[in-house]
Amino acid sequence: MFNFYSFLAMVVLPISVTAQDSTLIKLQQKMDQQKKAQKELVYSFNTITYVHKLDKQGGIEKTDTVRTWQKFKGDSLQEYSLLYSSDKKEEKGEGKKGSRESSKLPKLTDPAYNFRVDQESGKITFKPQKAKKGDLAGELLYDPQSLELKQINATMPKLKWPVKEFEMEMKFLLLEGFLLPSEFRMQAAWNALISKGRIRVESQNSDFKIYRQT
Repeated sequence: MFNFYSFLAMVVLPISVTAQDSTLIKLQQKMDQQKKAQKELVYSFNTITYVHKLDKQGGIEKTDTVRTWQKFKGDSLQEYSLLYSSDKKEEKGEGKKGSRESSKLPKLTDPAYNFRVDQESGKITFKPQKAKKGDLAGELLYDPQSLELKQINATMPKLKWPVKEFEMEMKFLLLEGFLLPSEFRMQAAWNALISKGRIRVESQNSDFKIYRQT
């Protein structure tokens, strides 16, 4: 099965937009505080992922289901268990280490990006002034009262080889004061020298556990 985590790491870069507005500054400060607080946080969750192989018209040719359990310290993956996979070729990868790609939240301080803030709806749209291959554009959704990040939607105005199509959606939840990833959706296509394809990935996390030091 195509390793969509590796693909995501390859194409999803940290997002940044211009900080000319007090809302952007306050939101960035809030995210920085959360990231600092979660640096030593140990937590785990179960994930169910559906990987749909698509044809040229977007129809589903095949769907693989994968269930995993993951334990993190901050953004660093400490433990990993493959609980189930409908793809028999899937490697268990027991004990593999890595980082959580969904932790790459937007920076709101880069003047190379244009933005528009809608304070009533809690939405910030962003796009690069001069898009380079691989840059992202889209929107951030946040709670106007608490300034907690709720969702990121993004596309790629200029595709970066071998990517031929890309769009993603990432949702977050607040648990005991910590911002954690809850849902992920991506549709992408790629055409490399030895590999090409088109997929839609839908993933949900559940059964969160935060480990407190005693």
